[in-house]
Amino acid sequence: MNDIAEAKKNHVWRKTVWHTDPGQYPLGPHHSAEVYCSQEANGFAVWYVRKLGKEATLGMPGVENGDYLLTYYSATKRDEAIEHAVLIANSAENPGEAIKALDKLCATAQKM
Repeated sequence: MNDIAEAKKNHVWRKTVWHTDPGQYPLGPHHSAEVYCSQEANGFAVWYVRKLGKEATLGMPGVENGDYLLTYYSATKRDEAIEHAVLIANSAENPGEAIKALDKLCATAQKM
């Protein structure tokens, strides 16, 4: 039996930039920030999913949690879409700086 959520089946690349330590918080809260590239009906989308706690010190002030569509590529640009996702997910040396860089991209992204 396949336990992958239907929405995740179309991911062609994914990275969790930061997540709550399950050893420290086994029953929650479960917070995370991730970047993924997914195959859509007519191309490839690069997403930033931000689920940080309200008291979190990570990220930029004023940026809301949500799913942000950062860029969209045509069906013939699969490799470019994956490359873009990889580069922005690995844009900094530590998770805090990576989340700040991703939060800056939210200003021009479409929030879902």
